[in-house]
Amino acid sequence: MLTPARMHFEKVMAERRGHNSESNLQERTAYEQMLYRLRLDKSSLKNVQSDSAKAELKRKLLPNYQAWIDGVLASDTGQSDEVLTTVMIWSADCGNIADALRVGEYVLRHKLPMPDQYRRTAATVLVEEICNPVLAAFKANPANALVSIDLLTGLQGITANEDMPDQVRAKLFKALGFTLRLEQEPESLERALSCLREAMLLDPKKAGVTRDIENLGRDIKKINQTGTDSTDDVSAQESSTIVDDKAPPAEPAKPKKATSAKVSTKKPQATKPAAKKVIGRKAQS
Repeated sequence: MLTPARMHFEKVMAERRGHNSESNLQERTAYEQMLYRLRLDKSSLKNVQSDSAKAELKRKLLPNYQAWIDGVLASDTGQSDEVLTTVMIWSADCGNIADALRVGEYVLRHKLPMPDQYRRTAATVLVEEICNPVLAAFKANPANALVSIDLLTGLQGITANEDMPDQVRAKLFKALGFTLRLEQEPESLERALSCLREAMLLDPKKAGVTRDIENLGRDIKKINQTGTDSTDDVSAQESSTIVDDKAPPAEPAKPKKATSAKVSTKKPQATKPAAKKVIGRKAQS
């Protein structure tokens, strides 16, 4: 791990390099030291056979180049720099996509050459190194997005005007389509379908998205149909409410008059006592 003083020195040397037509001895020596460090680290990587172990080793080595990279990007001179382009690739290999795009934008804007061992252009290398692992992850698990849609969109933005094989650009559109498909929003699904169709046009034989396009088209149709049915139901309810509002209000029921019970004015008749039966005695004869 570099000391803060060493990191500051390397950042300053990177900023100064390229500003003058002739670099002084100190600046040239600083760049040569970075190249020497890079060769040693590449030698260490050659001794590792596992791809995942190599990626992990690159992740540990990258902080040793951060100060130099910051200085180069800050100076923005566009001078050829093998350390810079190598760090761009290593960042993509170990999953530091944001750093890879940050350096990649500079490399593509200044059209810097790639190291000798790479026969592809910088844009081609950048797209393949990022998209190949993304597509491999989707093949293993269709619900696993290795890179966010924002980073993939950024990759598309900086490589849109770059020349590359159609098959390579198809990988980028395929990765975009698969990632957008996970959002399950109507607008995102429409964009995903457009990206997959673009991938099919660019690489009709090997894109391998025919079934994905068919399934996605059916999903979009179902969502649109569900949305139409819901809209119809809401409209019907609103129409019913409007009709009810236009109906004349019912007249309030008139209160019934209270009927008081009639008081009888007739006097009650007196009950006559029952007549006593007089049983006469039989006359004695």
